[in-house]
Parts: sequence; structure tokens; C-alpha cells
Amino acid sequence: MSRKVGPPVAVSEKEILDGLTTAVVWIDCNENIGYINLSAAELLQLSAQRVIGVNWRYILPRLLDDIRACGTGRLTIHEYSIRLPDTQRLHVTCTISYYELDEADGWLIELYDTERHHRIVEEDERWHQYEAGNLLVRTLAHEIKNPLAGIYGSTQLLQKRYQDNDKAGRYLSVISKEVKRLQNLVDRMLGPKGGEEKSPFNIHALIAYVLDIVRGEKPDHVFIKLDYDPSIPEISMDFEAMVQALLNLVKNAMEAMAQHGGLLTIKTRVESKFTLGTKTYPLVAVISVIDEGEGIPPDVFDSIFYPMVTSKESGTGLGLPVSQNIVRQHGGLIVAESEPGNTVFNIYLPFDHNRQTSQRKRYKR
Repeated sequence: MSRKVGPPVAVSEKEILDGLTTAVVWIDCNENIGYINLSAAELLQLSAQRVIGVNWRYILPRLLDDIRACGTGRLTIHEYSIRLPDTQRLHVTCTISYYELDEADGWLIELYDTERHHRIVEEDERWHQYEAGNLLVRTLAHEIKNPLAGIYGSTQLLQKRYQDNDKAGRYLSVISKEVKRLQNLVDRMLGPKGGEEKSPFNIHALIAYVLDIVRGEKPDHVFIKLDYDPSIPEISMDFEAMVQALLNLVKNAMEAMAQHGGLLTIKTRVESKFTLGTKTYPLVAVISVIDEGEGIPPDVFDSIFYPMVTSKESGTGLGLPVSQNIVRQHGGLIVAESEPGNTVFNIYLPFDHNRQTSQRKRYKR
């Protein structure tokens, strides 16, 4: 029995452009926005319906003095900066080319998020650098830990033997205390033990717990601002380990403002299509710790997640590496940016895989 095959279903140009992950804006011959795809609307944080018919300079100011100068050719503009509605800046590369849409003359503008690309490359490089540095330190720490245990045990035996000798007891007590201090230092270098059981927790409960811990040591001229997205679902975590990771960042922020004071902001958000290492997640939660301190010196900034690197006189240089290690064990990453008056540490944590489908529906624009 033969089966009739109908003609292929025609797909319009706009339907094809709608399916692109590249941000696309089409400008008509009157220099007004005639079309914008979903990727461009998401990238620019605006409503497509509101900008249709508006002059293209409304969303891309100072991109080009005269778009007609492109003619029927192709023009690429690098390092173009756009201020988004949330006041953040977006750095993109724009490619402008002559393009007919629905048999109408115009220009197609393709927008590429260069900042995201640079961040992915930079994070991937730091990811591997951190792994190499962490492996070296953990190897050295293991080698140091065994002889320290032997020294400490021998010191304990000598203290019992010379317990009636005040002078010997005093020296042995110093040795014992110093060895114990070194053991604690080595344990911190090794970081938390892996394999702890994780349970679902609300990240705002985590933040509240950490703030309760530091409340007594917070300087009076340091003020805390909470900027939450209350709809963020629970995340599977080792709660005690994550407390330590966040506690290190919050303490660093308060210490950075100890002299002049300022505002400590803790912000939570959700970001979509976010890349951690080589894996892209549909959704990740972001905890931002922001301070108004003097900032991290440029000469140490690229190494702050390496053990023993610190800009503080009394610092051990272990707080940030330990925090990074904990977050990494949760599949996430800590990313920092700093300038005088504005230092930001972002903790990126992916959601559980089995919850991502429902979360995508919740956050779909």
C-alpha cells in the first residue's frame, strides 16, 4: 500500500532566527527595530514587544554613527559595552551585515557575549591551575602530617617522663603546643574530607546561620544588607562544610572594612545557561558577598585561591583555598572580582539534576 508524502512544511526566516542561541536584532530600512529573537531579548534584559518599531540606537547607543555606512557589506565591532537595566555592563562583539527579511531591506546585528567567553576561558585556566596547586599542597601536607604525629607522640611520652622537671616540662610544653598548631594548619591545608553525606538546604538558612556566627565580631561601622531572591529552591549540600566556605568569605569582607567601615551586601540570584569548568548547567544559584573595602592588591589577585597567598599581615592564606575546595566538592566554583570600594566573591552552585526540569519552568522568561 503506497503512502502519499505531502510537501515539506515551509519554515519562515523568523522561525529559524527564533531558534538561534546567537542574539540577533534586525533593523529595517527606516533604522527601526523590526525583529529581535529570544536570545537577544534575554541577553539585553528587555521585552521584544516593547522595542519593535523603536530606533535601533535605543538599545545600542553609540554603536555606530551611520548604520548605512555598512552598505551591503559586513562590519564587526569589538569590545562594545552596553549598560543593562540592572545597571551592570555587558561587553559584546557586534557583527552588522546587510540582510533581507520577509523581502524587506535591512541590517542584521549579531551580538556575541565576549565577557562570558573570556570568563569561561579564564575560569577554565584557573580551574586547572587550582587543581595543580591544590594537588601539590595536599601532597606536601600528607608528607608533613606523618612526622608531626611522631613528634607529638614522642613529646607526650617525654612530658610524662619529665613531669617533675619544671624546666624540661616548660620546653616540652612549647614543643607540644607548636606541633599541635602545625597539625591544625596541615588539616586546614588538606581541607574538608570528601564523601560527606549531602542533604537539601535553603541557601538563605545557610546565610542566616553564618551571620549569627559573626554577629558578635562585626565592627559597629560595618552594616549588613541582604538582597535575596526568595524563590530559590533548596540545594543539596554538606551544611557544615558550606558554613565554613561562606564564613571565610564573610569574615574576609568584614576584615577588609574593619578600618573605614562600609556596607557588606549578601545577594542571592539564579543564573541560566552557566558554564562551570567544561560543563554548562541550565540553572545555577549564586551567592554574592560584596564589600566596600580597599580591594585586593593586583599583584596577588590572580593567586588568591592558592594556599599561603595572602595580603593580610596576620593571614595564613588558607581561608580562600579551603572555601574554593569545599565549593568545588559541591560541583561549584568561587569567582572573584575586585577594585577599591567594590570587591565581589560569587559562589556558583548548580542545582540538583533531578530538580532542574521543574526549576527551568519556574524561571523561564
